[in-house]
Amino acid sequence: MSDAEATTTYPSAISRLGIGTWQLGGPNYVGDKPTGWGAVNEKEAVRAIQQALDEGVRFIDTADSYGAGQAETLVGQALAGHHQSASLAVEICTKFGNRRDASGQPTQDYSPTYLTEAVDASLRRLQRDTLDILLLHSPPDAFDWSVYDPAPFEALIRAGKIKSYGVSSRSVYGARRVMEAGFGSVLEVIYNALDRRAETVLWDDPAATAYRFIARVPLASGFLKATYLEQDPVFPTDQYRHYLPDRDRQWLLDSARQLAFLNELEGGISAAAVRFCLSHPAISVVIPGVRSEEQVSSHSRAVRLGPLPNEITERIKVAVPDVPSHWKPA
Repeated sequence: MSDAEATTTYPSAISRLGIGTWQLGGPNYVGDKPTGWGAVNEKEAVRAIQQALDEGVRFIDTADSYGAGQAETLVGQALAGHHQSASLAVEICTKFGNRRDASGQPTQDYSPTYLTEAVDASLRRLQRDTLDILLLHSPPDAFDWSVYDPAPFEALIRAGKIKSYGVSSRSVYGARRVMEAGFGSVLEVIYNALDRRAETVLWDDPAATAYRFIARVPLASGFLKATYLEQDPVFPTDQYRHYLPDRDRQWLLDSARQLAFLNELEGGISAAAVRFCLSHPAISVVIPGVRSEEQVSSHSRAVRLGPLPNEITERIKVAVPDVPSHWKPA
């Protein structure tokens, strides 16, 4: 099937494209190391979000820990300042659970007390009355769901503060445990052309039909980028990617280069990466990160081009058969 055929025969609605805002949280240092994407121009960030709305995007993913609320604040400003925001049905997905303790050290807290505090704070920053989706943010894969009570989340639904809840999983193996426990109705999982484990670990399980899936990291942490097909990346010291383990960095770079044929498609390799995610019917929405209007345009172009032809997705699987063994449970 040609690209043209894929565009005309598959329902590639803009509703399946969202935007991620981790990039808008700034360096977000923990100790002396950043956990974010470096310095951000706040005016550019607001313009990028508003352009996404103009191009039909109606799903925004964020988290209270992205820049200690900075990303949520920018999303709220962008929505409040958009000329049509009041009439747009924009779905907001945010996450909670990563905070600082009394001494300023990072900790994870999914308690009912912090849940209530976090929701109220997110609503204020986002300038919203209701959160469409609330997710636990990267709980440990071994989290004991058998003793975690969903009642406080159900109470927030009855109070009108959230509409649904679930988990943004650290890995697909953690997500599988969420499905086995039947917690919530939304799962945000890693899925991209290099890391396709969700297909077998999650979507082959009948329990997956009870969940809405959000694809995160669709550009493989930015390694699915035309520039890196020929040049080695040099990441600023205020970006978390600067501190990636050498073996992970090299595998991502080498594997991305195995997919150089995607850069020959209209829109290039980055658009093809988004199209790859749209090619799987289990994906409800894909959330590539944005920090500029140019990136928004690239992502929306990918949606217009539609899912990849089957022969291209099969070629991807041959070129990069699997992830490194050390990414899997022992």
